[in-house]
Order: sequence, then C-alpha cells, then structure tokens
Amino acid sequence: MKISPHYSLPTSYFLLLTLVSSFILLTSRFSLASAKDDPFKKLAATLGEDTPGEKVNIGVGNFAYENTDLLSPFSSLLRDELEIALGETGKFKVVTRDRLADLQMEGKFQGKGILEPGTGVEKVSIEGVKGIVRGRFYATGDEVTIFAELAWLEGGEIKKARIAIPSESVRAKIWPAPADASAKPIDGVIKPQNIEQSLANIQDIATDRLAKVPKDFQVEIFTVDGRRAYAEKETISFRVRSARECHIAVLCHQSDGTTVVLFPNRFSRNTLIPANKPIDIPGTHKSGFEIEIGPPYGSDVVEVIACTQPSELHKTLSKHATETDGPAPFQVLTRGMAVKGIDSALAATKSGSTAALLWGQDSIVISTFPKP
Repeated sequence: MKISPHYSLPTSYFLLLTLVSSFILLTSRFSLASAKDDPFKKLAATLGEDTPGEKVNIGVGNFAYENTDLLSPFSSLLRDELEIALGETGKFKVVTRDRLADLQMEGKFQGKGILEPGTGVEKVSIEGVKGIVRGRFYATGDEVTIFAELAWLEGGEIKKARIAIPSESVRAKIWPAPADASAKPIDGVIKPQNIEQSLANIQDIATDRLAKVPKDFQVEIFTVDGRRAYAEKETISFRVRSARECHIAVLCHQSDGTTVVLFPNRFSRNTLIPANKPIDIPGTHKSGFEIEIGPPYGSDVVEVIACTQPSELHKTLSKHATETDGPAPFQVLTRGMAVKGIDSALAATKSGSTAALLWGQDSIVISTFPKP
C-alpha cells in the first residue's frame, strides 16, 4: 500500500470545508424536497419505475382534456414540464416534439395517432424511439387530476400513473397572479377554450363531412412542428403526404361555423402533389402569407381531401383562388358552401359522369387560445 506524504493544513481550511459540506447537504435536502413536492417530477418518477437500467429514448405526446381531443394552455404546460422531469429521472432521454415531427416527415413512422392517449401501439415502431408518454386530465372542483401513460412501442405494454394537483397552483403557473385574483379563470386556462362550441363543431364535421369521403388510398395531414395546441400570435404550418399522386384541398373548419380554404390559395393554385413527397402549407414565406393564430379561439378541424383526378371540388376551389385579388391569401366559405362542394364532387363520382376517381381523406384537431 502506498502512503501519501502528510501535510499540515491551516484551521481556516477545515472551517471552509465544513461550510461547503453543510451547504452541499442543505442543497441536496432542498433538491430532494423539491423533487418530492413537484407533481411533474412525481409523475415522471412513477412512470420511470421498473424501467431498464440504461437510458431509453421516449417522446411526449398530447394530454387531452377529459374524454375529448381538445387541448388547452395546461396541455402545453404539462407536456413541457414532463419533458424536463422525465429527462431528470436519469432513466429517459426525451426525444423532442420537433424531432418526432422530423421522423414523421421522413416516413420513419406512420400515424400521428400514437401521440394521442389510448391509441394502440402494438404494431407501431418509430426509429430510435422506444415509448411515448401521453394522457388526459380532468378539472373538478379545486383539483386537476392527471392520468398519464407510458406506452412502450411494438410490445404494446403500458405503464400508468395518476396524480392530483391543486387548481390554484396550476393557474398560477400558467397565468401569473393579477391584481384581482378572481380574474384567473379555470375555463380557457386549464380547460380548453369554448368547449361546448368546439365539441359541437367537431361532431358536426365528423357526422356531416368526414364520414362521407371514401378512403381509397392513404393521405396524411399533420403540423410541421408536431404540435396541436397554439397560443395567440403563434404561427402554424401543415404538412401533407399522400401515398399516390393526387389533387388535394386543405380546409380549416373553424368552431364558429366558417371554413377557411388553406390550399389552394392565391399563391399556390395548382392542386396536384406528387406521391410520397411531403408538401408544406402555406409553404412560402411571402409577406402576409403565414397562418397566424387569432380569434375565434377554440378547436378547429383541419382536413385534407385528396382525389386522383381534379374533382369538381378541387376545380372550384382552384378557380376561386385564381380569381382572388384581395390582400387575404385564403378564401373564407360558409360551412354550407363547403359541404355542398364536397357533396357535388362525390355525387359526380357515384353517377359515373366522371372518370373513375379514388379518394383519400385525413384530419387533425387544432386547439387555439389567447396568449396567457
């Protein structure tokens, strides 16, 4: 055994060492207390139980309000806080939402549904990702209860966790206390904006519209950044990919009953897109040609309707886009005009008055809210 030389140290050194040791002990206790009191860290720790010793790659999906597809400012907060907390467990490496969106664009996984709670994952695989954390939350009385699940891909096993948080602490984190504390609402902050109107809008679209269009081939629409919740003044872009060459129309059915034609538009009038090549909408950075979040706030259904030939719907929308000379790049229709156009196109297909047409359709629910 090798013995090191002995040095005599001054008393002040030992005093400093004692102070440093005490500080480390206090900060360690504070960190443990913080982890114990932080609900997001509790949730992450529970989800991390029984995981393998080595870090595994996971993504964080959406946290929807109750048994709906609606999101709120709390949905965004919950996702962000969980991404941080899961990474701090030492058991997970969190794949960011942007990276998940890139993987989807590259065709490394199909189906945005796996980011939604309760969706089956038995046969799903994402390159470099082992699991997805997602869930639901319920706001009742003075508490917000979160039900989270870690869905392991391919194998289909699901780890579940539950935690309740005081509503006041959630509101304070999203909406810093104003002078009048009563001005901190639960609706629109924890709960989504315009719940009843949004649910009625989604049901109307699902019943009157989405079920009508055949799904003869696969077409997908998703957001470029992989999100579904957006605050006032943020911008949003959509990405469409089709399994075959086709003509597309992209419609945003807003919660107030109007329909905005996102594509074709004044700057992009050709409805034909190639097979298996994602295109972005709006897809250009011309001044004033961004989709910026504003009222009416709530949850909208953004839909892509695809056809192997230019249907009457696609021809009509392209004609309107060509004739639009105003400053607004997008057409605004009433819900009835949109439904009539789709019905006419489908009727022509069924009557045999046009060449045999194949159709594709997909949709996504986007939730918006004023900036807290």
